[in-house]
This record gives sequence, C-alpha cells and structure tokens, in this order.
Amino acid sequence: MADRLPRPAPKLRSAQHLAPAVRKHPFLYFGLPLIGILVGGSFALAHLTQTKVDYNSTKVQQMSRDEALAMDGKRKKNFDVREEYFRLQAGSAAEALDDWDMVPVQKPPDTYVPPSPGEMEELLIRASTKVDDGKKEPKIVRW
Repeated sequence: MADRLPRPAPKLRSAQHLAPAVRKHPFLYFGLPLIGILVGGSFALAHLTQTKVDYNSTKVQQMSRDEALAMDGKRKKNFDVREEYFRLQAGSAAEALDDWDMVPVQKPPDTYVPPSPGEMEELLIRASTKVDDGKKEPKIVRW
C-alpha cells in the first residue's frame, strides 16, 4: 500500500522553454508555418475554383436569338444602310419625322436660380453688416 500513495502532479511546461528556440530560429517557428499555410491555401482555393467552374459549366446556358437562328440553319437577313434609307424615304415615316415644331420647355416654378454676382455681393454685405439700435448706423463685422 505504501507504493500506491498519490504522487504530486508533474509541473506543466509553459512556453518559457520555447522562448530560447524561437529567438534562435524565428523563421522555423513563424516563417515556415506561414509559407506552408499560404501554399496549402493556394492549392485548396485552386481546387475549389475549378470545382465552381465545372459546376457552372454544367448548367443550361441561355442562347441569344442569333445563336438560336444559327443552330436552326436560318440566317438573319444582312442589314444594308442604303436599302434602309430608301425604305424610310418612301414610307410615311419620313413625313412623320419632318412634321414637328420647336417648342421651348418651361421650367418648373420651384427651380432655384442662383443670384447674379451683384446680388451675391449685396447679400454678403447685408449678412456681414450689423446695425446698432442706438446709432442706427451699419457697421461691417468681420467674422
């Protein structure tokens, strides 16, 4: 029974025993893990990005009207500027385009009109002038 007496718990080793090693080889404890995390993260992100691209390429893609017509074998008629010009000249569209009058658009009544330079100078003088009640003389006050 004497052998089964409780022993004192071993002292926990603190970070103090690492301090000399960190001071001696800082790259080993800080630089190498950082570089490892960066390289590993780069490979992980490349894998995730490729997975995302593969997933998006499997989705149904919407085609434009021109692509749909090209797949059906039907070709869109080529656009000719001269042909379009003569078509517009012959129709009533040309008459409708020429039948207009220039009408000025009135401004709404609440539109702010900035004061002219003379009015602005007068407003500034009035704002910086102080009238004494006893003398009734304007006195220019510099702020």
